[in-house]
Amino acid sequence: MSRWNACRSAALILAVAVLAGCARSAPESPVPAPATPAGTADTVVTVTVSVGGADDRIAVTVTNGSQMPVYADDLRTDCSPVLLERRAGDTWTAYDNCGVERAGSVVTWAPGERREFRLDPAGGDGVVPPAPAGVYRVTLGFRRSPAPEGTVAERVHSAPFRIG
Repeated sequence: MSRWNACRSAALILAVAVLAGCARSAPESPVPAPATPAGTADTVVTVTVSVGGADDRIAVTVTNGSQMPVYADDLRTDCSPVLLERRAGDTWTAYDNCGVERAGSVVTWAPGERREFRLDPAGGDGVVPPAPAGVYRVTLGFRRSPAPEGTVAERVHSAPFRIG
């Protein structure tokens, strides 16, 4: 069975479980799953991930469901503001493949704003090696004020998912 058919089958099973009202994220599920907020209880910024699209990139959606803007610095994975992390035992290791030599930029999410990013774990630029097979998550480190740049006050993570 192709990877697309496997992902589609898994997505169908998850949809049936959600409709039945008893869905739970599997720790290594390759289907979209809501983020689990880290930090304060009032964190309403979410990160969702979908793996295995037509180009095998990771589709990441960051949504600011709060009543105030949030800010994050770019130059993380694929030079976006999100960071792909691989599980190694009990720790998470960053796959920070942005080799651009420029000053970082601050990315702002207005209240209610949603932004999408596509990460290439295959190292599509030919310079960065592909991400090895394993269990991953996507992390967004952010703050609720534009300054000071480079600081991370809160973090949210996607549910873990498998690459390879």
